[in-house]
Amino acid sequence: MYKKTLLIALLAPGLTHTQAQQATSEPVVFSLYADVGIPSKEFKKAVDNPVGGTAVGVGTNLLFNLKGKKQPSPLALGVDFSYLTFGRDKIDATTSSPPYKTTFNYYSMSGVMRVILTNRTTGFTPFIDGMLGVKIFNTRTKIDKNAIDVILNTDQPEVINTTNDYGLGYGLGAGWYVRKAVGENGQKAPSFTMRAMFLWGDPTRYVKRSSMQVSNGFVQYESGYTNTNMILIQLGIALD
Repeated sequence: MYKKTLLIALLAPGLTHTQAQQATSEPVVFSLYADVGIPSKEFKKAVDNPVGGTAVGVGTNLLFNLKGKKQPSPLALGVDFSYLTFGRDKIDATTSSPPYKTTFNYYSMSGVMRVILTNRTTGFTPFIDGMLGVKIFNTRTKIDKNAIDVILNTDQPEVINTTNDYGLGYGLGAGWYVRKAVGENGQKAPSFTMRAMFLWGDPTRYVKRSSMQVSNGFVQYESGYTNTNMILIQLGIALD
């Protein structure tokens, strides 16, 4: 009995150290995504692009483990950014004006709260995300310069008109990434990550497709209002 008690006493510090090692966690998770946006019926009608309203873009977020390196936390807070483009319209050149193009863009800048559904320090890590922030629907009209125009650096202004409409944006969704073990070099390899979000928010003023006209440098267009509800599918890499 005495020998068993002595053995446990000798091993206890080592066991405690091992458990502490297993409980350690990286304090930050950085993710970089390629985005695809699938708009609601109303929003799809408003953006009216040739690919059924679909948007493409990029996104990123940075989340902080609330327990730092001590142990995995079930809750993380951070920031999230997404950019999507819904395509562009072109206006052909005339004898008195150059060609123009107008792009239709969506920006989202939000605070994000992540509920992590596992306390494992390695392996498959599912999560639920909630977001609240600002969304911007943007149009940008500029001269459609070709490579020769850029090289010659003509005196024509690059951007002749920009519109922005701001509103509150919300998001709710889920995804997963893989927590990797520390390698021999003391670093972790990136992992594949996927996230699906439903985004909605305030009604947004938008420029109607094919309504943009430029005359003597002055831009005219028709506008309307729409929701910006969409499903956002994100595929990328996560570093933790």
